[in-house]
Amino acid sequence: MTKNERAWWSPEALAQREREVRTAGAAGETDVRNDFASYKALAQSGNTDTSGLYMHNEVEPWRIDTVCGDYATLIRRFRDHAPKTIADLGCGAGFTTDGLHRVWPSATVTGFDVSVDAVQFARTQWQQCQFVDGAVVPDKTMVGAPFDVLLCQEFYPFTRTGDASAHRQWLRCLLNNMSNDGLAIIMVAASTHDSINDTYTELRREFTLRRVRVAAPRISRRLPFAMSRVVAMLLRDVRPVWVRNLYVLQR
Repeated sequence: MTKNERAWWSPEALAQREREVRTAGAAGETDVRNDFASYKALAQSGNTDTSGLYMHNEVEPWRIDTVCGDYATLIRRFRDHAPKTIADLGCGAGFTTDGLHRVWPSATVTGFDVSVDAVQFARTQWQQCQFVDGAVVPDKTMVGAPFDVLLCQEFYPFTRTGDASAHRQWLRCLLNNMSNDGLAIIMVAASTHDSINDTYTELRREFTLRRVRVAAPRISRRLPFAMSRVVAMLLRDVRPVWVRNLYVLQR
């Protein structure tokens, strides 16, 4: 990993960038193509369309139901009882956090995001969930830990670098914040390079880490989970953009 690469995707750098964008937004300079600017606009207006949130978060109800349904099916295959505590890392505006709570309404579901504005919106919108603003850093215990399930959906430390040493650090972080019989799910588009997709073979020698491929939501929503996996295997080489890789981490 180069110094410049670490500088932009690390939690500390993202927190600094978030502060800069919020300051620019306060001065009237808002470009919602930037996720932090979009969250700022969302917090101010509450409008998911004009804020450009759709460019940065899953917001369509059917997509939320599909991805959370797939996560739930996978979790049930690895756990014989329902999770009581769930963490959604990099939760953005909290749509998936709420989706997880709808699957397990008796669980405590906590969303974490570096964006103050995203969390401000989420707290107002999804009062049945808990939210924590600020960067998640690998050497500190997360609020509410340990968790039975930790979800990393397109979480930058796994999707924006192909550095195996960084992935090891974050996998250990997940394990340190996981209950004894817990698990973590790391979701990455199969077409994403410079990510855990590239380091999985190496990492699985050191961690209890499995990869499950499922079709993209638009396809998966119409199929049973087992069939979605079959379709994903057929598409992985010819249409990887239509495939999601779900990595399951356990102790």
